[in-house]
Amino acid sequence: MKHRYSFIIWIVCIFASTVTHSAGMTLDLMDSQTFYKLMPRQGPLAEQFSAIVHAPPNPIRITQKRPVQVALVLFGDVESIDNKALLNTFRRRMREINIDYRLDIYVDASPYSMDMTPYVTLVKAQPDYIVMTKLGFVQRRFLERFLRSGSSKVIVYDFASPLTHWLNHPPLMYLGFDQKKVTTMLADFLHRQLPVDARIAAVVLPSGYLSHTRCDFFLDKMMAYHRRIDDIYMVPNETNSAFNTAQQILEDNPPDFIFSCSHAISEGVSAALVKSGSRVQTNGWGVSSQGVRSLIKRHIAVSALFTKDDASIAIAEAIKLDLEGRNMPNLYVANATLMPSNLHPDVLRFMMQHAYTYSVSLWR
Repeated sequence: MKHRYSFIIWIVCIFASTVTHSAGMTLDLMDSQTFYKLMPRQGPLAEQFSAIVHAPPNPIRITQKRPVQVALVLFGDVESIDNKALLNTFRRRMREINIDYRLDIYVDASPYSMDMTPYVTLVKAQPDYIVMTKLGFVQRRFLERFLRSGSSKVIVYDFASPLTHWLNHPPLMYLGFDQKKVTTMLADFLHRQLPVDARIAAVVLPSGYLSHTRCDFFLDKMMAYHRRIDDIYMVPNETNSAFNTAQQILEDNPPDFIFSCSHAISEGVSAALVKSGSRVQTNGWGVSSQGVRSLIKRHIAVSALFTKDDASIAIAEAIKLDLEGRNMPNLYVANATLMPSNLHPDVLRFMMQHAYTYSVSLWR
C-alpha cells in the first residue's frame, strides 16, 4: 500500500511540472534501421511476427488459468473512427485466437488537461498488460516505473521509434509505422507532381514526436530538393486551429499547396479548402470518410495510408506470444503507402479495404 501511495504522489509530481520536455525526448529516439543494427536478433523475429500478423488467426496453444487483464489507454474522443477501429479490430482478433481476457479502457480526453484520474486508476488496477496509444513525456515517465518493476507488461501502440533510454528495460513491444519513411515517400511524390515554381506553405506542430519525424523531416527534404517553403505556421494538433489558420492563409496570399503535418491538421485544412472553393491542395495522414471524399474531389492531392488494422492485430498477437512464452520482437513496423488522388475511386476503396481488413465498415 505504501508503494502504491508513493507511486500516485509521483504521478501528481509529473502532472504538476510545467517544463516542456518533448524536444529532449526526440533526441532519445532511434529509427527502426538503427534498432535492428544494434539488436541483430530483432530483425528475423520481426519478420516472423509480421507473418503471424498477416496469417489467418490461430488459437492460443496454452490453457489459461484465469483471464488476463488488459488496460487500454485511449486519447481524445473514444468515439473517433481511429479509436473505434482499434477497439473493434483488437476485440475481434482476441476472440479469434481464443484468449480469455478482461479489457479496461482508460481515457485521457484532452492533451491540454492535467486530469490524472485515468493514470491513478490504472496504477491501482495493476493490469497484466498496459497498451498505451500515445507516447509523450507524461506517458513515458508514467510507464518507466512499470518497465523497471515488471509488474505490468507494456505495449506502445502507434510509436515505432525505440527510446535509447529504454534499451535495458524495453516494453514488450513498440508497434507502429516508420514516419520518416512515409514522409520521404510523400516529399518525393510532391516534388515530382508540383510545378517547379509552385508556392508551398506549411502548417506544422509544436516540438514533439510528430514534429520531429514528420514536420522537420519534410521541411528538410524540401530544402534538399531546393523547394522553397514560403510560409510556415505552427498550430496545436487540432482541427479547429488548422481550419482557422488555413482560412487566413487562403485570404492573405493563397499558395499552390499547403503541407499538413498531421491528420488533425489535414482535416482542418481540407475543410477550409472545401468551404472556400479554392483549388489549392493539401496532403493527408491516414484516411477518414471526409478524407476519402477530399481525395476524390482533389482537395487532398495525396494521403498516407497506414495499415492500422495490422497494428491493432499485432497487439493481440503480441499478448498471445507472451502468454505462450515464445520469442517475439520488441519492435513491429507495420506497412504504409501513399494514396494519390488521381487513382480511380474504386482503386482508392480497394486500398482502404486492404488497410482496414477488420474495420472497413466504420469508414463508409
